[in-house]
Amino acid sequence: MDFISNFFGEIFNIIFNFVAVLTPVGTLGIAIILFTFFTRLLLTPLQIKQQRTTRGMSKIQPEMQKIQQKYAGRKDQQSQLAQSQEMQALYKKYNINPWAGCLPLLIQLPLIYALYAVLRAPSKHITKLYELYQQLAAAIESTINNSATVIAEVIQQLPLSATAQLELDKMEGAANLGDTIANFTTQHWNVLLEKIPELNDTIAALINQKIDYEYFIFNLVDSPSQIVASGNYFAFIIPLLAGASTFIFSKISMSQSQPAANKNANGQPNQAEGMMKTMNIIMPIMMGSISYTVPYGLALYWIAGNLIMMGQQVFVAKIVKKEEAELEARLEAERKAERAALAAKRSNKKKKPNQGQKKSSTKAIQEKSTAKKAEIAEEGVKTKIEKPEKPAAPKERKERSQPGKKK
Repeated sequence: MDFISNFFGEIFNIIFNFVAVLTPVGTLGIAIILFTFFTRLLLTPLQIKQQRTTRGMSKIQPEMQKIQQKYAGRKDQQSQLAQSQEMQALYKKYNINPWAGCLPLLIQLPLIYALYAVLRAPSKHITKLYELYQQLAAAIESTINNSATVIAEVIQQLPLSATAQLELDKMEGAANLGDTIANFTTQHWNVLLEKIPELNDTIAALINQKIDYEYFIFNLVDSPSQIVASGNYFAFIIPLLAGASTFIFSKISMSQSQPAANKNANGQPNQAEGMMKTMNIIMPIMMGSISYTVPYGLALYWIAGNLIMMGQQVFVAKIVKKEEAELEARLEAERKAERAALAAKRSNKKKKPNQGQKKSSTKAIQEKSTAKKAEIAEEGVKTKIEKPEKPAAPKERKERSQPGKKK
């Protein structure tokens, strides 16, 4: 991770030198705010992609649920693979990358690490501070004969932080006095000046220059916990601002990323939305707690970042909403076509039995009619055969009526 720290350290050094030309007071604090603005500008495309993904995933929830229902209860490897492939095809169809939502966070981590390293060892990355600490070291060595012993006693009385000690250990014994005092907090300097009062006159001007560079309401290399321990309870506002700004930004981001609450088939809010609401509570508390123990400069970076992102969100939302409208129109057209096809299919299924029934009924009537005709014809033939001949009575009556004929 050192190459990341060195890369952003160079950028931070350029910004610091630019600000130092404009003002020698609050230089480090202004440089942190400008550095934050610069990094947020670099992350804008990723933020657009993150919101596009979040809103897109919300819009295609019905399609995702269909795939999940299709494979519900099927735990075999082949079914799971088929489900995964259908999900990937769905994402590809609508140009959605489910991992895009994690990219800004993953990239912010090295940025935070880099800034933390800069604030823990500012002279390692910022040229003007390196020169200032070397001048302080030279003044201490010229005033105190046993300067190394005195510095060791100060560190024994008030140990350096684990991160500061790690930075010195990385130098493998090559660290000079300037590198060591670059990791001093305000408390370390107070202890040193109490031990060697004569240093007050020797390094007073250099200490004032250091204060001008590093102070931005509070000393940026001190943590709020150290500032509070020194009796300045006003420093409690730092973690409170860090937590509050995180909460407000999360609420704004969530409302614009998911404008309508997604619900499952039972009408209950889905699991993802519940997790988001939980994270919106946990994250501010966590950031407030972390900001209380790390250098104030890092907390300033986080607070400034949240404020900048709130304004940035307005710009990003305009772009994403335009794309969302296009996606919604496409989805609506596809769903309408699907409903029409389904209705036509159902209509065809209903028509087929009726037509068959009608044909069967007609055929039955025809068969019945034919059978009736055959029956009538058969009865007619039978009647003709069985009908007896008429008696010859009229002929006999005729013969009897003829005169001159005897019986």
